[in-house]
Amino acid sequence: DKNGNKVTGEQVIQGAKYNFNSDGSLNSGSGHMGIDVSKWNGNIDWNAVKNSGVSYVIIRCGYRGSTTGALIEDPKFRSNIQGAQKAGLKVGVYFFTQAVNEVEAVEEASMVLMLCNQYKISFPLYIDTEGAGGNGRADGLDVETRTAVCTAFCETIENAGYTAGVYASKNWLTGKLDAQKLSPYSVWLAQYSGKPSYQGTYDMWQYTSAGTVDGISTLVDFNVSYMDY
Repeated sequence: DKNGNKVTGEQVIQGAKYNFNSDGSLNSGSGHMGIDVSKWNGNIDWNAVKNSGVSYVIIRCGYRGSTTGALIEDPKFRSNIQGAQKAGLKVGVYFFTQAVNEVEAVEEASMVLMLCNQYKISFPLYIDTEGAGGNGRADGLDVETRTAVCTAFCETIENAGYTAGVYASKNWLTGKLDAQKLSPYSVWLAQYSGKPSYQGTYDMWQYTSAGTVDGISTLVDFNVSYMDY
């Protein structure tokens, strides 16, 4: 709380509902279970996914090439979003960025909006900011530039009437982004551990990349959302 004391029980923080244990730790079991997918997850049986207890899916709609800078639609995006929605799953979207300035970030957001305009989107539209092996065109950005890229993307998304968010690992949120400047947007934290140790605010947590679910032949990312969109 504002006095620095740990809170317990149900708390609403920046519009997101959280449950805290008696020791002040976050109860990760209190959220909604979901997955995220891209072309790497192959052909998906969405009815089987829904029947397994998954309630939402964040789908990659596209990416910018890490060397060429070309904008590319994920070849499975349309079949994934149509199949997921037909099965009754809520959906959100993410885009793997390699933007090196705000102009390119707006370009990426505009592509996301174009791809999503015919679908019902419940969850946020996320910019996925992470490394591309050390040689990616955006890997060497300074904190200020990378944060400006994320902000420009999110502003463009929100100006179109959607909820925007940033996907990043704990290491990136603490070392490669100014998380304070991104606080107006949804933060989707990637940290593979028993419980998150990231001290900032976030409303979705990707806690493993090695989940298994009926209907998907590959390993899949599991997420907990503390927001019920």
